Amino acid sequence: MQMRQAVLFVDDEKNILKAICRLFKSDEFDIYTAENGAAALALLESNIVQLIVSDHRMPGMSGVELLQRVRERWPDILRIMITGNTEITVAVDAINRGEVFRLITKPWTDEQMRATVNEALHLYTLKSEIKRLNILTREQNTKLEDLNKNLELKVLERTRELAEKNIELSLAYLNTIKALAGAIDAKDQYTGGHSARVGMYAGMIARRMGLEEERVRRVYIAGILHDVGKIGIREAVLLKPGRLTREEYDEMKRHPILSAQIVKPVHWLADVAPAIRHHHEWFNGDPRGYPDQLKRDAIDLGARVILVADTIDAMSTNRPYRKALPLEKVARELRLYAGTQFDPDVVTGAIDLFKERGEGFFKGEEEERFLTPDVAFLLPQDVES
Repeated sequence: MQMRQAVLFVDDEKNILKAICRLFKSDEFDIYTAENGAAALALLESNIVQLIVSDHRMPGMSGVELLQRVRERWPDILRIMITGNTEITVAVDAINRGEVFRLITKPWTDEQMRATVNEALHLYTLKSEIKRLNILTREQNTKLEDLNKNLELKVLERTRELAEKNIELSLAYLNTIKALAGAIDAKDQYTGGHSARVGMYAGMIARRMGLEEERVRRVYIAGILHDVGKIGIREAVLLKPGRLTREEYDEMKRHPILSAQIVKPVHWLADVAPAIRHHHEWFNGDPRGYPDQLKRDAIDLGARVILVADTIDAMSTNRPYRKALPLEKVARELRLYAGTQFDPDVVTGAIDLFKERGEGFFKGEEEERFLTPDVAFLLPQDVES
């Protein structure tokens, strides 16, 4: 029989804690509350908890400091932080020091809070099951010489089961990433779903170019995350309907750097940071490229693919100043700038897909095609073994 799960909510405002208790009173888990970090740590010493949800701004001990201590003392407890602060330093701090599962920004909705908590508890169950299967597999492997063929088949079945759980867990991690990217896209009615589409197009083009499947999957992930740094750009700049001033444009050009800074502290995402940082570089090194004015092979291949995928989505979706362009005009623009803004080989891969699929290109592919069969690279090391 599975043990009943428990969640600890930490906030210095009693009214918020009461509202949260009302929200989850009928759910299938126990609820603990604490009004500050010290009380939360004391409670954890004597109670088993699977998830902690903490406010960031609290007297005495901040949410980041509390979650860092929880990570160090009870690393298996999943961590969620609530914050009204959208500064990039807070997000990076929470990811780097607290290794949070998710950031919830104020004001949050009941639906958002409930979905996030339930997703975290599901993830905890998956991780626990993977640990159990890993232990069982290791025990069986030590006896492998004495096993008969029937028992060997059981080991193979356990291995298959473990692989399936790893795939499910990788999808859960990916959904966390996509949720953060989607929150950025949702700020602008014209960019809804942009990050997911760019990831999809980038993965399709990379595969058409003949890249190895692991490389294809990394390009796909980098495409989803390419604009996540826009969380650090002021909304007045991000959503400005008119032309940006020079100062505003300079601020906007910081988003690839911020995006790379967000993913780099997460060790299983660190190696996609170059593709994210350089997705606005021009292939010929033109100074209009940013942030580092790299050229040709000095630009990460994933970045070159993402630039073309990003451009395809920008041209093929409706914008305030123009309607979506048809496929043939998108192809014409890509050919026009091949060798200057775009890598000609990437353009060729995209055009070949256009010819094969026509308008069906924009339907994309099932995301599982970019995550199976090898998903180990997506997982933190402590989950893999």
